[in-house]
Parts: sequence; C-alpha cells; structure tokens
Amino acid sequence: MNYENMHTLRNRINNIDAGTILDVAVGRGDFLKFALHSFKTWQRAIGIDINAEMLAEASKVLYDSSAVLIMGSALQMPFIDQYFTTITVSNTLHHIESLNTLFSEIKRVFKPGGTIIINEMLNENYNTLNENYMLYHRLTADIDNQNGIFHREPFSLKEIISLLQSFSFTITDQFVHSEVCENVINNSEIDAMAERLRKKISLMHGTDHYYFFKNKADEIINILRTKGVHLPQHAVFILKPV
Repeated sequence: MNYENMHTLRNRINNIDAGTILDVAVGRGDFLKFALHSFKTWQRAIGIDINAEMLAEASKVLYDSSAVLIMGSALQMPFIDQYFTTITVSNTLHHIESLNTLFSEIKRVFKPGGTIIINEMLNENYNTLNENYMLYHRLTADIDNQNGIFHREPFSLKEIISLLQSFSFTITDQFVHSEVCENVINNSEIDAMAERLRKKISLMHGTDHYYFFKNKADEIINILRTKGVHLPQHAVFILKPV
C-alpha cells in the first residue's frame, strides 16, 4: 500500500525524535518506510512479522535503510521490557484475533515517555471507488479465514476509539486523513493485488471451495480494472498508555 499521500500524518510526526522504533506486523514494509522518511530523527528501526514471505518483500522495500527485520509473533515479541521509544502499528488490528495480548505486548516493550502510532483503515464512509477496494479486501479476508488465517472486517472509527479506551490508552491526537481515499490505485498496483489474491487462492486448489473463490476473484479483479479503485479512509491515533 502506498502511504506517500498521507501528508497530514507526515506533518504531525515530522517533529518527533523517534529514537528506537518498532513496527508491529511490518508486512511489506511500506508504512515503516514512510515513517522512517517522516520522523525528524531516529536511531534504530526494527520490523517484526510472523510471515516470512512478507518479510522478504519488506526487505526489498527497506533495502536502502538500516532497518532490521525479525520473524516473530506480535503476540509474543522477542524483546526486553521498555525497549522501544516509538511503536507503529499500521493496518494490523483487523488481522489480530487477540487484541488484548497484542496491546499487552505493546505496553510491555514500550518505553515510558515515547510515542505509539496506530494507523488503521476504516470500514465506513465509502464512495463507489472505495467500495471496490473493500470488495477486494472482503474476499481476501474470506480466503484467509478459509485457509485458517484470522482476518476480520476493518473497524469503524467509533469501534477503534472504544477499543483503545478499553485497553487503557490515552489518545493524545487523532484524525482521519481523507487524502488517502483520493489515492487512485494504478494498473501495476492492481496487477499486484490480483497476483496476491490468486496466490492465496492457489492454496485452496483441490478443495471444494477452490472454483467458487477463483471465480469470485476473477469478477472482482475485472471490476477493479474496468471501474477503478481508491483506497479507503484511514484513521490515525497517537497514544500514551495510562
């Protein structure tokens, strides 16, 4: 996902001396790359993810940085207590079944006085082109769940605020950066989305569900290519634990 249009977020964090950074569930590395280019200063950066394939992609995205990528679970992170000055979490909450464990681990490795930044897509206020993206996302989630990988619908803004408050975080700043929904996904990015979708479906080959999901994927990919697609709105929360 291209985060470069998140000008509001960049302007909010470009005065932060981030120190030692942890990006939780780093994925393909796009958000960590954005963050490293946006903070005023930083000393060390680590990204953790349980998926080896994602880490391989992240290594390509972050090739020109000194970020260290580690394979491991966000629910049992191999770090000492109070080590990280800044923790970032982007488009991760709806992939985690036990948010209680996730937030407990984040609090454990977070150094008091630092900054926690959560960036999450919103499941509301769509226009037609946003909805086209969500068709893709819902199918991806259905395939993941069919393959035994937890993946739920994204949260609404109200749901995220309620979650953060229930886990005793103080929200020091929050905003919806609508510029992301104007970010048109180009043909090469749609091709990459299609490839990722088909790779997931290939894992179902030989099952009763294979052709249902394959046909559904072909239908949605055609919609993306013929009608266009925009990313959904995202919300950002800058937090301090209570």
